[in-house]
Amino acid sequence: MISIIGVSVISAVLYLVVKKYSPEYAVLIEIASIVLVVWTAYPYLCDVIDFYMEFSASGSIDGDYLKLILKVSGAALITQFSADICRDSGESALASKVEFAGKTLILALSLPLTQALLEFATGLIK
Repeated sequence: MISIIGVSVISAVLYLVVKKYSPEYAVLIEIASIVLVVWTAYPYLCDVIDFYMEFSASGSIDGDYLKLILKVSGAALITQFSADICRDSGESALASKVEFAGKTLILALSLPLTQALLEFATGLIK
């Protein structure tokens, strides 16, 4: 965790310094810092994925639903990263569209879960 904080603080300072002189390079620094932070957090992400896969293998929950949760979580994270980059670049309208597209993707990804819930509710009512 300390390495993530270190990378973030150094990247933020570097971003602020470079942004004064060359805003286009500042965006590249921001993207590189996001990649570094994600790369540093990757082992923790692997632990989470392993937990879900072990839980799925135990048979308590269908593995397809856990995969769906991971896909939706990934889509939300990537959407947030992208929208933040757009906002930091001064493109708030583009950031809004990225968020809209991400929400639409999440809705589309969650359709099988919604269908299963509706079928379950219908079965309870009958």
